[in-house]
Amino acid sequence: MVRIGIIGAGYWAAYFYLPAIQAHPQAYCVGVVRRNRTALKALQRAFNLEIATTEVSELLAEGCDAIIVASSHIRHREHAEQALEAGCHVLVEKPMTVTLRDARALLGTGQRTVKTRTVAYGWNYTGIATWAIDLVAVGTAGRATAITGFMASSLVPLYSGTGGYGKLQLGGFEFEASQETYAISREGGGYTYGQLSHQLGIALSLVQSEPKEVFARTRLLSNGVDIDVAANVEFEDGVIGSFSGGGRLPWGTRYPMEVRLSTDKGAVNIDMERERADAYFSDKYDTSSLPLESGDQAFRGRGPDAYLPLNANDGLYTCNGPLQLLIDRCLGRETVDRAPAELGVRAVAVMEGAKRSAEIGQPVQVSEL
Repeated sequence: MVRIGIIGAGYWAAYFYLPAIQAHPQAYCVGVVRRNRTALKALQRAFNLEIATTEVSELLAEGCDAIIVASSHIRHREHAEQALEAGCHVLVEKPMTVTLRDARALLGTGQRTVKTRTVAYGWNYTGIATWAIDLVAVGTAGRATAITGFMASSLVPLYSGTGGYGKLQLGGFEFEASQETYAISREGGGYTYGQLSHQLGIALSLVQSEPKEVFARTRLLSNGVDIDVAANVEFEDGVIGSFSGGGRLPWGTRYPMEVRLSTDKGAVNIDMERERADAYFSDKYDTSSLPLESGDQAFRGRGPDAYLPLNANDGLYTCNGPLQLLIDRCLGRETVDRAPAELGVRAVAVMEGAKRSAEIGQPVQVSEL
């Protein structure tokens, strides 16, 4: 049985990680760390934990095989490095870190300790995303030239610091997403780090190049936290990217998440909201084979050259993939890591670049971060 510990046992840990580990046949949760002692007692009762403590060192002393870092964004590097130094495999919640400097340092710690350090990009493990990523990786789709993405969420109360996000009763305690994590700009609060990170996890799996320059605009809430973001990125290999999203979606609306990749051979499209995964290749047809019909104002289009058959809810978010990867690595299985630390570093480069660019109103060179 894989012994897993959680640093930062807040709402997401209580809602997802702890029940998922409890239900897993090859793993169990040794214990958790958080500052609220009442919450710790509630979690210990609810999940029969060996230890529930305010000290990371006490959890690590229990002999964990793996650690999930779900603490506030600004402390991800600190907590992940402590776990790696203790000999644990590590799953870090997104964003990997707040600064590129911290992300690179964490990457180096993982390389030195020869332990897995992976990022919790759950959408990367869905069939929709893996189909597109593998299609691009084998060269079928051609060479990437441009990529665009859009997403939206319902997060104004949480990011403004006026309310929470989700409530869960466990062991007599009410768990809710922390405003301290999401509503303080200097500590990684806001839409760019909290949500656009999801989109970047998928997009940067399709474009493997390093981000070179970022230009972004954001719209802020009254507390200075960004709620809308649009970022343009130039990559080292010449690919251009446009990534946007906002947190003003009406509550109860299914979150849209869409990424479109243009290549020198065609296009690859994935849509988590509408469950779409298809590709079109320009070398399959010429213009004479599909003429516009007389009187049509627009080309109605044809069927895709490649697609993935999908069922309802195949695009819903889950973090089962990252958790299973963590468990597999502890058991010595060579499962494909769909969100390695190297991907996390590139995503942080875009996010920090976007934040700085929006502040100064000018493009930012990643090399200067």
